[in-house]
Amino acid sequence: MKKTMFTLPMVVVLATGMLTACGSNTGNNESATNSPAATNAASPAASAAATASGDKKPSGSITVLTQRTDIVDTLQNEFTAEFNKVYPDIKVKWEAVQDYENNIKIRMNTSDYGDVLLIPNNVEPKDFPNFFEPLGDYEADKAKYSQIDAHRFEGKYYGLPMAINTLGIVYNKKVFKDAGVTEVPKTPEQFLAAMHKIKDNTKAVPLYTNYKDDWTLSQWADYLQPASGDPNYPNLGVLQDPHPWAPGKPFNDIFKLMYDVAKQGLIEEDPTTTDWESSKGMLNRGEIGTMVLGSWAITQMQGAGPNPQDIGYMPFPTNAAKLSAPLAADYNWSINVHSKNKEAANAFIHWVVDTSDYASKYQGGFSAKLPLQIPELLKGFQDLGVTMEVSTPGPDDLNGILTKIDNDSEVGIHNPDFKKRLIESAIGNRDESFEDIMKDLDTRWNKSWEKLIPANYKK
Repeated sequence: MKKTMFTLPMVVVLATGMLTACGSNTGNNESATNSPAATNAASPAASAAATASGDKKPSGSITVLTQRTDIVDTLQNEFTAEFNKVYPDIKVKWEAVQDYENNIKIRMNTSDYGDVLLIPNNVEPKDFPNFFEPLGDYEADKAKYSQIDAHRFEGKYYGLPMAINTLGIVYNKKVFKDAGVTEVPKTPEQFLAAMHKIKDNTKAVPLYTNYKDDWTLSQWADYLQPASGDPNYPNLGVLQDPHPWAPGKPFNDIFKLMYDVAKQGLIEEDPTTTDWESSKGMLNRGEIGTMVLGSWAITQMQGAGPNPQDIGYMPFPTNAAKLSAPLAADYNWSINVHSKNKEAANAFIHWVVDTSDYASKYQGGFSAKLPLQIPELLKGFQDLGVTMEVSTPGPDDLNGILTKIDNDSEVGIHNPDFKKRLIESAIGNRDESFEDIMKDLDTRWNKSWEKLIPANYKK
């Protein structure tokens, strides 16, 4: 029986992309795969939960994979010490994975991908049982945890968000002040004007793309809700639209801003030499004005230098009437279906989500445990008039359709390819216009949309 799920073409399609299980739907309309893994996996997690709540606590050794290369030592020592106060017989080994999104997909072609891991983007729901242990029944737990619908299949859910983030732009408040920007820009026009002031009046890079690191570009695609101002758009509106990349549509607005900042010389001088780790300190020290990143980045930027007080968070510029920022799940904790210590792995995940301060302290976000409590560092963001709200879940018969259209069309919403085309074109390295690229994406998307969208959603 063939076990490998990421065939070569799939790896190419899924090669990058980060953040966000947000907006990803799963589902009932997917072909059911009653695999042996799914059948066998149901009982260990349930058993783990029962054991964890009983007198005898689980034990064993587990390996936890993380994308946080910057704080893996802290997690291994301080954080694990807190966990071991509750579970002294579980030995935890943290393993930081460089370029997590790419490398974890390669490892998932084997059984060696830790005991606890973070679910990469774009895994189709029908494949969840082949890779992950179910964590529980969706209907029973949907009132306990936020956004577990994103990783559900046939009544089970396979991931718990490590944090609930929102989306905006992280910026240096002192750079804005020195540049003479007195109000936080809220429209694309105001934002471009502010970037020009930074370029003209300071030595800072107005907007740092982190081009070379790919995933930083991929995140722009997640800003559908800020661009539309509509929490119904990411999971429903975009799927009802046969031409979501056309002028005036949210995808088009988002990437027009990316194109314009590059075209107008408001990004780093040589995008091919950017460095993610270095960029954190540069923003902290005022050498960068802005970066388009989720709220998870705030604590990392604050901790990257001597000026945590200068780090602010502002809304993504939009032409919409409402400033709406999604509350979206970050990576989801999950259990390797091949793990020999599923009970210990399950106890670890539930301690992290239910009890620890991992989400707020290390990710700068909300805990997935309901009810959601706004973290202190996002209250200023709220004061700017931003409504932080969960994207409306899509109907069951659209679950997984966005990913299917994306894969079939090879647009690659969370891949860096077309974002790099845009920047390369904007700085003069490619002979095609913004309109050319958007038309190409829209044509391919529409062809797959016509083939895959249920007839009752075609207007």
